[in-house]
Amino acid sequence: MKNLEEIIQLINVSQKTLYALCGLPYSGKTHLAQEILKNTSCVYVSMDTILKELGYDWDTNKLPDEKGWEKVVNLSYQESKKALMDSHNVLYDSTNHTKASRDVLRDIAHEASAEIKIIYIDVPVDVVRQRWEENKTSKKRFVLDEKLLNMTIGALETPKDMEDPWILKN
Repeated sequence: MKNLEEIIQLINVSQKTLYALCGLPYSGKTHLAQEILKNTSCVYVSMDTILKELGYDWDTNKLPDEKGWEKVVNLSYQESKKALMDSHNVLYDSTNHTKASRDVLRDIAHEASAEIKIIYIDVPVDVVRQRWEENKTSKKRFVLDEKLLNMTIGALETPKDMEDPWILKN
């Protein structure tokens, strides 16, 4: 179990490491990323940012088809690998809710002769659903389609000890 201050300190003394955020939608990954970015020199790679840059929109459910998702994911991997190859730390912001998705990131880090650290934001599902409901009226950030939210909740593979995650309760 880590707190934000510990994570920031550890990032600041590291080199060439891929920090992969992991957690359900509305768990606080992007908020955590913003706090980390204020206090470190990580290169930020965000799926949401790439989606927006390519003209997609969570609010209107204008999302890519399978080929489009592949493009988004590949761009995120390319950006991460390039930054690692340039000896930067990378903060990778996506759900990374399956071990398979985290394994791909491990491979990218390995190819770049870099380290990887999973930062799992542990939030109870009922809190995630409450935040989702609140966001439908506040519109502080996009509103994920309920079907996609439920699918992601159902598919979550919590990082196990063998992945040596840093766990942050939120």
